[in-house]
Order: sequence, then C-alpha cells, then structure tokens
Amino acid sequence: MTGIRTALCVIVSVLFLASCSSRPDGMHVILFSDMRAGVQEKIKEAAKQKAGKVDIFPAYPEKLLTEITAHEGDVFIVPEDMFQAYDDPENFQPLDELPLDKTSPYTAVDQKTGEKTVYAVQIEKGGKQLNGYSFRLNRNMAAFIPVYATKTEEALQLISQLTEVR
Repeated sequence: MTGIRTALCVIVSVLFLASCSSRPDGMHVILFSDMRAGVQEKIKEAAKQKAGKVDIFPAYPEKLLTEITAHEGDVFIVPEDMFQAYDDPENFQPLDELPLDKTSPYTAVDQKTGEKTVYAVQIEKGGKQLNGYSFRLNRNMAAFIPVYATKTEEALQLISQLTEVR
C-alpha cells in the first residue's frame, strides 16, 4: 500500500511539474511595442493561433536584453530603432529560407566566401493581416529569431506573413 502511495505521489508530482513548465509546446512570440492596447490585443490573438505563448512588453531595450539572455522566445518583433541598438548577427539565426521579394537591410557578409546572410527582416509600417486579423503598424518593426530558438520553422512562417505587403 505504501508503494502505491509513493508511486502515485511521484506521478502526480511529475504531472504537476510538467504542467508548470515555463516552456510551452508551441512557439513563443515576444513583441516589444508602444502600440495602443487594442492593436496589441489583435496582434496577440492573431499570433496565438500559431503560437503556444505570446508576450507583449513595453519597448525597453533592457527588457529585450533580459529576455534574450534568459533564452526566452522563439521569435522577437521589436521597433526597428530598438533593434538597431542590439543588432549583432552572431546572436540570430539566418532567415535565408524566407521567400522575400526584396532584400533585407539586415544582412551579414561572410568575409571568406562573400555570401550574404539575412539575419533579421524589416516589417514595414502600414496595414497587416495575420491569421484573419487585420491591424495597422504605425512604425517599422524588425523581426528576428534568436540563435537558441527551437521553433524555427513556425517562426519563419509567422515572419513571412508579417512581411507580406498588402
């Protein structure tokens, strides 16, 4: 009887710890923005259809650095001026698989081969659609995937939708 109780306690403990995991099964999107709350909610609802977790933070560079240092997020969407302060290609995954119609201002050139690699993309201000939701960006944003991210394919799909010109 004691063995059954112990086994049951271990199983319940494991299930509890698994449910409390800070890492959701889906992609984790982190948006830094100073947009109106209504626009933020539309973006959050649209992104949640493909992501397991969406966090929206005020546009503070210190918070961006904290989230990246903590290895949070599979994709980041930040105001372009905030990104330029952190811009370091070594910390981002290449986005060369994106079907971009135009070149990205965020490319790194391999000194040995001369090959260009896109490591972030610009999301131009204006009307956007994401998973059936429409919203308007009033400033240019940058999207990138940190080097430690695991949901790269899903992140690329989200970025691709946001970079489409409508």
